[in-house]
Amino acid sequence: MLIFLISTVIITTLLLQYHFSKDLAFKATNDKFKEMSEKIDLKVKSLDKRNNDIISTFEIFDEIKITPEKDLRHPLLALFTTTLKNNTHIYALYTGNKNGDFYEVINLDIDESLRKKYKVSKQIKWLVVKIYKEKNQRIKYEEFLDEELNQLKSSRHVASYNPSLRPWFKEALKSDIIIKTKPYMYTNLEAKGITYAKAIENTNLVFGIDVSLKSMNNYLKKQSLSNIDQIFLFKKGGEISSYVNFKNKKNDISVMPYSEITKKAKINLKKHNFMMKIDNQDYFVHISQIKSIYKVKDYLAILTPVDTIIQPYLDKIYSSFFITILILTFTIPLIYYSTRVLVIPVQALMKENDKISKRDFDNVSHVNTRIKEFKELSISLVQMANSIKSYQEKQKELMDSFIKLIASAIDAKSKYTGGHCERVPILTNLLANAASESKGSIFKDFELKTKEEKRELNIAAWLHDCGKVTTPEYVVDKATKLETIYNRIHEIRTRFEVIYRDKTIEMYKNILNGANQEEEKDKLQKEYIKLQEEFKKIADANIGGEFMKDEDIEEIKNIASRTWIKYFDDTIGLSKEEEQRLSKNKEFEPKQEKLLDDKNEHIIKREHFNHEEYNKYKFKIDVPKDLYNLGEVYNLTIKKGTLTKEERFKINEHMIMSIIMLEQLPFPNNLKKVPEYAGAHHETLIGTGYPRKLTKKDMSIPARIMAIADIFEALTASDRPYKEAKTLSQSIKILSFMVKDKHIDEDIFKLFLTSGVYKEYAEKFLKEEQIDEVDISLYIKS
Repeated sequence: MLIFLISTVIITTLLLQYHFSKDLAFKATNDKFKEMSEKIDLKVKSLDKRNNDIISTFEIFDEIKITPEKDLRHPLLALFTTTLKNNTHIYALYTGNKNGDFYEVINLDIDESLRKKYKVSKQIKWLVVKIYKEKNQRIKYEEFLDEELNQLKSSRHVASYNPSLRPWFKEALKSDIIIKTKPYMYTNLEAKGITYAKAIENTNLVFGIDVSLKSMNNYLKKQSLSNIDQIFLFKKGGEISSYVNFKNKKNDISVMPYSEITKKAKINLKKHNFMMKIDNQDYFVHISQIKSIYKVKDYLAILTPVDTIIQPYLDKIYSSFFITILILTFTIPLIYYSTRVLVIPVQALMKENDKISKRDFDNVSHVNTRIKEFKELSISLVQMANSIKSYQEKQKELMDSFIKLIASAIDAKSKYTGGHCERVPILTNLLANAASESKGSIFKDFELKTKEEKRELNIAAWLHDCGKVTTPEYVVDKATKLETIYNRIHEIRTRFEVIYRDKTIEMYKNILNGANQEEEKDKLQKEYIKLQEEFKKIADANIGGEFMKDEDIEEIKNIASRTWIKYFDDTIGLSKEEEQRLSKNKEFEPKQEKLLDDKNEHIIKREHFNHEEYNKYKFKIDVPKDLYNLGEVYNLTIKKGTLTKEERFKINEHMIMSIIMLEQLPFPNNLKKVPEYAGAHHETLIGTGYPRKLTKKDMSIPARIMAIADIFEALTASDRPYKEAKTLSQSIKILSFMVKDKHIDEDIFKLFLTSGVYKEYAEKFLKEEQIDEVDISLYIKS
């Protein structure tokens, strides 16, 4: 409060000083601008008078009416050039006729850009332009003259310019006096200027003077008090005549950007001065009207930033301010020490509050203070910390329970994969802890420092297969090639039964028709044996194995070509989905069918596939055209295992769904890496995995650890329908092959062995007959 009161007095004093200094500064600036405007007014009137005198002088000469043709010299050429030489503000002198004839003398010294445009040297001083009619065509001649009026260069063009169509010509013909145009763009000069012009009495001729605005700009620049002042002459409509230090936002001076100045000029003309904001900066503006003989009046605007006006006075105020600060420097320590009794406990409470915001609840402690209110607040903070901690722990327990519930549900879907989602986290944590404790190789910078980091990896491991909730059980559990919801081998066996009975009936028909009974029975017995053999081939193929030979595939196709007679309509009693896949006959008739076949109704189309979402998540796994192919020959001729490519994709798709599901969850910052860890355990180090074809550099150490944990659990699991559980040594050997193929990380594999994690896991989860001796020296050679 003391600092506040002292500061208030000081600020009030400085504000009063600033106010009076500002008034003084504006008064001084106004006096300077008034003096400047008077000088500029005299200059403009002087230029107007000089240009009028020049026109009046040329008007006396009858020769002014002549437009000389090519190679002929105008009788007044010397007067033209002398006038231009003595009046450097003039760009050109010229005459224009109503019939389109034109004669002009241009001073090339007026602007260096003219020489560049016409590609002439500095030796050339004058450009003479002649336009007249020649053989029914208007021709433009350009003659380039030196100082002594010798012609050094010339050119000839078809003329497009017609003076009689120009505004200055038309305006001059309508007036009895000399006219002065508004600023406009000169084509040759590519700069702005104005024209003084007068119609020659009793002729169709107009004499004109072009004045470049650059000369007036240079004069205004000399009047400027600083490089940041803006001075410009403008017309009532806003067109700028001349300027200095003036540019609008588009760096274009062709249009008056400060339209408010024009409006305020009319209102404040008697007042002369006002303040306004331009481009977010405050300006002091002085306006005056140039007294002129012409109808179109010029206005003069002088602008300067307010900051530059009051800066000298501000410097004095700053000096006063620094002296005041110096005084306060000696008084503030006294105030500071007197308030420590309040500040210290407040700062301590802030630290305890910061611990709560960082969820460091265990270290929130009481603050010792004699101030009763602060003491009670400290007790309240500790109680709040304990309450929040208890609530968060319960929330964590609830979340972890849900996660384990989901994993248990996934395991429960299939009697063959039960326990996988439970065992992978255990193995992952064992290996991650070993990596965190190791300081060698790639693990020197890897450490699971906090409980939150360990929990993050644990959750990822529990949810690594969460996408399997979308995978049909009959695909996951498919133990035979013909299995869908049931094993269709029974349907095939029934067809064999039908064929055998048909053969038996055929035998009895032949005997009744007089055939030899013994021969027919022998023939049936041979057919029966053949059918038994063929069915065994089908049944053996249905089991699936490591590899199916090409000759076995051909034999299945040959057996499939057998036929049998269907007597009952197979298009009735179906679900709507089956009916949509089936071509239903109008009237069923008994028909001959192949023993095994791949039919259209076996194809289940892939519908509603979201390509946009697939690309959004950067998945790169190949997507089969159809959702499923239930074709009998197609399934029985699977070369390896029991799954078709469609079913293999459906199983692999669990990774796609896992990533989509996890990345859509709003994980807090301490669990942000869960989708990354969980979504990469089927990737390889060389981009041959799925679903994103990541490489080693794309995968973190925890993601690579989980890949090994997932594979080792699958190899050693004894509850899979399609394979026998591997022994410990067999599993380690398979992992070593995968290391050589760059499918799993070599450093993590070696740590898996040297840390003893493989043995610790085996003793808890492998059957006794699976645990055999492993010589790890075979795999950890450098």
